[in-house]
This record gives sequence, structure tokens and C-alpha cells, in this order.
Amino acid sequence: MIPQCAFKTLLFSVILFFYQQGLANDTYGLEEFRKYQMKNWKPLSKEQQSCIVQPVMSPLENICIGFVRLNIESGDVSGDGRLEICENYEVTEKDFKLLINFYFNYVNSTDTQNNRKMRIQRVLRLMHHIFAININQTNGASPDKKELISVLAQSLFDHFFSPEMRNGGRNPYFNYFSLYPVASQFDYLGFNNILVLMLVTFLGPHFLFSNDFHNYFTVLRNSYTEKNYDRALSRGSLYENINENSPQSIASHFTAIGLDTETALLIGLTAMASAAFQSLNSGQEWPETLETLLQRYLPCEILGTLYWNLVGLFPAGRSWPVPQVMFTVEGMQEFTQGILGIDVTPESASSQAESSESPGCQSDYSQGSDNQVVDPDGEPHSEHQDQLIVIQQQNELITELPQESAGQPATGETGAVGGASAGTKKCPLCADPLTDIIVLHCCPDADFCNTCADRLIYEQRECPFCRNIPLSYMKIPDMSLP
Repeated sequence: MIPQCAFKTLLFSVILFFYQQGLANDTYGLEEFRKYQMKNWKPLSKEQQSCIVQPVMSPLENICIGFVRLNIESGDVSGDGRLEICENYEVTEKDFKLLINFYFNYVNSTDTQNNRKMRIQRVLRLMHHIFAININQTNGASPDKKELISVLAQSLFDHFFSPEMRNGGRNPYFNYFSLYPVASQFDYLGFNNILVLMLVTFLGPHFLFSNDFHNYFTVLRNSYTEKNYDRALSRGSLYENINENSPQSIASHFTAIGLDTETALLIGLTAMASAAFQSLNSGQEWPETLETLLQRYLPCEILGTLYWNLVGLFPAGRSWPVPQVMFTVEGMQEFTQGILGIDVTPESASSQAESSESPGCQSDYSQGSDNQVVDPDGEPHSEHQDQLIVIQQQNELITELPQESAGQPATGETGAVGGASAGTKKCPLCADPLTDIIVLHCCPDADFCNTCADRLIYEQRECPFCRNIPLSYMKIPDMSLP
């Protein structure tokens, strides 16, 4: 027994050494950045500050997220000493803004694409370390302290999203996750989807239920990609026509125009949020490395949404078929490697199975305790149904149905008139049987299932029949069913 204990102790010491060495490599890389910023960064004058909407933050301010303080200011520490563990859990809106400011300053303070990828990886690893410390501290805390952490996380979240009025004016984030979003809010001056991503990622796992977590990220993913790519188009950066059919070619184009920085943050933080949610709610261990985390929790649904919003920016873009590869795990792995420069392909058959079963590659975060996929209402979905295929079917049918059904009412089956079916009614998008009939306010002749109606509203997609964007729906029980 003694030799076995000694071996385990030695093995743990070796693992801890390499973990700390990796952390030190990430944090020591900040020293050159600190020297550069101390030499070149200057605060704006009062006249300059009066001309801008948002205050300019120094990239060298300390950042406190939960139990972790990233000490960037002090010249007396270096390496892993810059990540300091705090006794109390603390989160503020300002610290998340500082983390965003640090990320973009650090990543973009280089001229080459290869160096930018290296810096993206380095900051994502720092965030991975921050998450690791916070998750371990939370899971090891007493029940009372866990409850306090949950209350503090929810308090900041609610303070940001719940008030209709904020800081003396209308709160642009008030309806962000509403079932009936106000379309104009997404064009609000100063609207910051990256800050929303930070808040949902770091705070949400502590108090959100599975269904809410899934739905929030569905809304966020769509708004985040749509706004960023629309801005790139307004700069004239995007191609006039998007005709690439491979994830790698899209990743290369994004890297060339600088969209890789924002896209990498979306991929990395979405995976971390999924891992944190599973660890806090199911007791799963936190992945040891960023590579392992991306293998297990790769958010495969991002690529389909990204491509859909991308082609929608161009004339007649929605009529282009979405390539099958955009909805596959392999496609997302290829795209992620192109954006991050990290090979996220599992190295063994066992890790391949583990990756394919992760919530990131099935249905975001919506998963029951028996690993059965559940829909946004919490009801079990078809046992062998792949969520990625469902998303693909919805995107394709949204494009195809208007041409096929022009001038005809939406029906569940061929031969039905005015929504009545000769047999079991089916949703025209996913083909699932309809137990409740969902009618969109903009198109009373169309009958959808609850899941597809939610997706059309959450992702602000056009109704495939009337071509309007629905804002609400009505649930009508089908009285013809037994």
C-alpha cells in the first residue's frame, strides 16, 4: 500500500507541476504586454473623453472575477503570481468590461495573424484557469456559501437585464432574453453583445435552470454573430458573395478580416459555460486543459448559426442552401482549428464518444439527467434525434417552403386543407407530430410545434410562409386528437 500511495503522490505532484508550468507560461507572456502598454498607453484628455459615449479603460487595471484577481498592475509579481485567489466571491459589471478590454487590447496589439492566434489562445487559457479556480472553490464551499455565491451572481445578472430603466435612461438590455424581443433594441447605440456573453458565461451556471440556459445562449448566439458580421459588412470587409462551402475557408476569411478575435471568444466562452454548468450541477470534473475542454464541450451549433446570419447579409442570401458540413461536429472542429489554431479532434475513440455526448455537441446545455435530449419546454425529445440535423432542417425549410408552398396554406400533411390533416398533423419544419398547434401572430394559417415556433422568435427568423419576422405566438390545443 505504501508504494502505491507514494506513486499517487508523485503522480499528483507531476500533474500539478505541469499545470502550474502551463499557467506560468500563459501569465509570463503578459510581461511583454505590460511593458508595451506602460510605455505607450496614455489616458484621454477631458476634451477627448467628452466626445465619446463609453469611457476608455486602461488595459493595465486589475480584474476580479469571482474568487480570482488577475493582477496586471503590480510590477512586483510575475508568472502564475498574477492570478491571486481571493477569500470572498466578487463580481461587478466593471470587472467584466475590464476583462473584455484586456482581451481585445492584448490580442490586437500584434500585426501578424499567427501571433494573434497565439494571443487568443493565451487569453482563453487564462480564462480557463480563472474558471477552474472558481469552479473548484465553489464546489468545495459549504452549502451556505454556495447559496451566497448563487445570490451574488443572480443579483448582478438581474441588475443588468431586469430594470426597464437604467442609468437615467432606457435599458437596452431589458428585453434581451424576452420571448417577444423588441426588434429595434438590437440596433441600440452602445449595445454590447460581448458583455452579455461574459455575464451569461460567468454568472449563468450558478443559478440558471437547464432550459433557460439553453434558450439564453440561443438568443445570444444569434444576436452576437448577426451584429458582428453586419458591422464587418458595413466596413466593406466581407466578400460581396459568400460561396465558400468549407468551414476552413470561412475561418480563413474571418481571420483575414479580423473577425477571428470575436468569434474565438464566442467559441471559447460558450464551451466554458457548458463545462461550468455541468460541473456545478452534475458534479463533472473541470477539464484540465483548454484543448480537453474544447474537445468535450465544443459548441457545434455555432457554425450553422454563423453561416445562416452571414449569408443573410447579402441580397437573396437566404435562398442559398446551407451546406451539410455546417451542421456536423467535423465541420465545427475544422472551423475551430482555423479560428483558434487548436486541433480539437479527440485523440482516441473513447474521447470521440465523450465529445459526441457532450451538451455542446447535442443541444447546447439542455440535457436531462439520463443524457436524454430535452426540448426548451423540458419534455424529452426523440431518443435518436440529432439536434444539429433539426437545426439544419429548419434552416433549409425556411428557405425552401416559400417557393414550394406559394399561395397555399400551411398544412401538416399533403392533402390537408386550411391546416387540417388527413392523419396525424406534423410540424412543417421538423416533421414532429403536433400535440399543440402553435400559431404565429403574423401568419395565422401556419401550424408549428412549440420548439420551432420558439426558434423562429428567439432567432428572429422569417416565417417560411408569410416572410415576416414573428414576435409572438398563440398555443391552440388540437381538439381532434384523442
